[in-house]
Parts: sequence; structure tokens; C-alpha cells
Amino acid sequence: MDMEGFAEAFSRHTDFQPNRFHPLVWINGEPEIGNNVYIGGMSEVNAKHCRVRIGDNCDIASFVSINCADSHRKSIGLADEVDRKEIILEENVFVGSHSVIKGGARIGHHSVVAAGTMVEGRDIPPYSLVIGNPMVVKEGYYRTAEKPPGPVPHNRPTLGKEEEHAAARVIRSGRLAQGKEVQALEAEFCAFLGLEPGHAVALSSGSAALFLALEILGAAGKSVAFPAYVCAALMNACRLAQARPVLLDNLPGSPNADLAALLRSGADIAMVPHMYGIPQEIRMPAGSRLIEDCAQALGAAVGGVPAGLQGDAGVYSFYATKLMTTGGQGGMLVSRDKALAAAARDFREFDMRNDRKPRFNLQLTDLQAAVGREQLRKLPAFLKKRSDLFAIYRNAGLRLLTPAGNGLQAVHYRAVHLSEAPARVIAALESAGIRAINPLEEWELLGDAADFPNASQLCRATVSLPIYPSLSEADARRIAATVKAL
Repeated sequence: MDMEGFAEAFSRHTDFQPNRFHPLVWINGEPEIGNNVYIGGMSEVNAKHCRVRIGDNCDIASFVSINCADSHRKSIGLADEVDRKEIILEENVFVGSHSVIKGGARIGHHSVVAAGTMVEGRDIPPYSLVIGNPMVVKEGYYRTAEKPPGPVPHNRPTLGKEEEHAAARVIRSGRLAQGKEVQALEAEFCAFLGLEPGHAVALSSGSAALFLALEILGAAGKSVAFPAYVCAALMNACRLAQARPVLLDNLPGSPNADLAALLRSGADIAMVPHMYGIPQEIRMPAGSRLIEDCAQALGAAVGGVPAGLQGDAGVYSFYATKLMTTGGQGGMLVSRDKALAAAARDFREFDMRNDRKPRFNLQLTDLQAAVGREQLRKLPAFLKKRSDLFAIYRNAGLRLLTPAGNGLQAVHYRAVHLSEAPARVIAALESAGIRAINPLEEWELLGDAADFPNASQLCRATVSLPIYPSLSEADARRIAATVKAL
């Protein structure tokens, strides 16, 4: 039995919840655990009825107890309830084996808890060494090891040992092409969206998903409307599907399409992107078909309905720096209509078919799907971290693009700051070792800028700030301060 099988069997026969760390890690409640965190076997994290947060890049050794609850006073009759207090481990904290962290503890970033230490419920400054029972705190012990801030890229994938182990598992199996891992990813993706299995089709890229959505809706010779302010993949898919493009302007001050103009266009099919993770409600007239481009909006929702399920088909991208990745490239097509999903799957299964229907190899591999399954498990934590980073920018007073309307639940694929002098903001950040970009330059519009005044104006007023799960909160605060100072 491999480790995944053992973990599943172990959790089935015990009260140990399945987790991404080790089958013998006991997690109670719903702790907030960041990215690139290691927790060794026989450790516990008890967050039942209380907040426990473990920041990014923490290393928790074996036989460690992180427990928000203290029942000793209740046990001896001095209290009626278990005493529960919040526990916070900031970023880059190391906790040695056989240590106990009690409720009320807040351990500052870049601190080390020596093996066998009893950490009491108090604030511990960053860069401290914590040792002993009773504990002794040596403040600033590791400050001399502090490194100057390194360069901050605009975007980067967030991958860890879980993806590495998943890829190694498939490599060891010798079965790399589309197979059981792809089937499992499709089923798990359906579950994430609240669909029954069979409604999702894994594909080689988000572009492939766009093309295939048009193909199964019979777009050849028909008019397809989509905004000029969008990735070129929509135009490429439209042309490949032999459809007729109809370009739309944006809403004023919004990265999303003007839906009133869409209705006036009378297009047969609409491809509507939720730009930067900002969703919009889309209502199509009878007889028209809708494809939602959710390449930047996986996890967003409109009135509680997941983005991608408002129309006939939803498409998603798993490129390296999207909200999740399948190892560099990949995509997914979903449809509430199981017959449309089946048609997409039929087109993808290109070989050894006893008919002459045109098809093409758009398959995802098992190697990619194994990575994607780990990313999908982490996606709620990824989205939470993006939300936390976005809040840092918002609370600093930056002018950010946000949804306009009720019932719109965004995901923060981009943190887009509005500025009258975006080049100045980008240059100031560059001088501080921080990479920011204009998310869509005017020359990238899919038509003549003069024909799309709202889109053109937005191109001249935006700066995309770093916002990805492996970005530290300290770097986000530094970015916010740099922009705010201008």
C-alpha cells in the first residue's frame, strides 16, 4: 500500500482528518495553515472552537503539540468550561520536537523554538530563540541572520513537496499519459464546484478549453461576442473555431465587458471573462449561448453560484501562474449539461475511433493531473492567502479594482491599483526590487483602441501588484507602503 492509500485507510479507522502533511498528524478543528509548511508525524494541531494560525514557511518537527485548549481548571472543578485561547505562529517559525505551544502564544516571525520547550501564552518578538521549561526568550537572537529583502517577482507558482511527491508517484508508476489521475482530477474538480462526476473534462490548456467550448456549441459560421480588453486566447479560439468575432467595450472603470452592449450585439454566442477574479452576473437572451471564461476566477461566485456555471460551459486555465496549476499548462471545461461535457470528452478522445468524425488530441497527462490534484486541495488556502494580501493593500488605502454589485464573491487573482501615473508607480517599485506591471497594455487590445474608449482608458490607468500565495505579508506591507508614499 502506498502512502496515499495508507493515509486514506488510517483516517477511515481513526479520528485523524486527512491532511497534506503526514497520516499521523492529528488536526482538530480548522486551523489556518499557510504555504510551504512542514508538520512531522505524531504532532497535533488543536484548533477546535478557537483560531490557530500557522504562517508560511514554518517547520514543525515531530511530537509537537500546538493546542489552543487548556482543560486543567475544568478538570479540578475550578472552571465550568475549557479555556481556549488563540495561537499565532507568524512566518518562518521553526518548532523543535517534543515542544508544547499553549493557548495565547503568539510567536513572531523568524523565531526558533528549541526542542522540548513549553511555550507559554504570551507574545514572543520576531527573531527570538525560545528555550526550556519554564521557557526563556532570547529576543533578537537571530536578528543578525536577517537577510536584506530579496527581489519580489510580479507572479510565481506556489508549489511544495506535496506536488513533488505526487509527480514522483506517477513517474514511479510508469503510467504518464491520460489515465486514473486525470479521472480523479475531473471528479474532484466537479466536487469543488458542487457538480456530480462527469461534468468536467480535463484538457491540455485553457486555450484548448475555449476552442472546445466553441466547437461543441457549433460556433462555425456564427457570431461570437467577447471584450477587446482580454487575453488574445479568446480571439485565437474564435478564429480556430471558424466563428465571426464581435468585439465589445468594457464597462466604465471596470475590467469586465459591457453586458448591455453584448445584448445589443445580437451575437449567437458570448465568451465572457471574469477579469482579474472579479465576477459579474450574466443573463443571456433566449436562443443565445454563453461560455464563461474563468481562467482568472476559479473559486469566485455570483449569488452563491460558482463562476463557470451561469451558462452553457465554463472554462478554466491551469497555467503556471494561475490560481492553481497542473505543472505549467492545463485547463478544464465544465458544463451543467452532461451531454455537452460528453461531446467535449468525445472530441478529446481522438484515437482508435471507428468513425470519421474530426477530433484532436487535447489531453492532459496523469503527471500534470497529479500535480493539479494537490493544487486543488490547497486552493482554499491559496484563495484565503490572496484575500489576506488584498486586505493589506486595501487597508493601506490603495485604489483597487473590486466588484460592483451585490452577491459577487471575488477571488484575488490580481491586485490592480488605479493610478494617474502608473509608469511612476512601476518605476518606484522596481527601484525597491519589486516587479509590478501594467496588466494589459493598450497595444494588447484585440481591436483599435479608439473603438473601445473605456478599455483604452483602463489600459492607461492600472498597475498590477504582486499577489500570490507564496508572497509574504511583510513584502505586501512593503509594497503597500512604497505605493502609498508616492
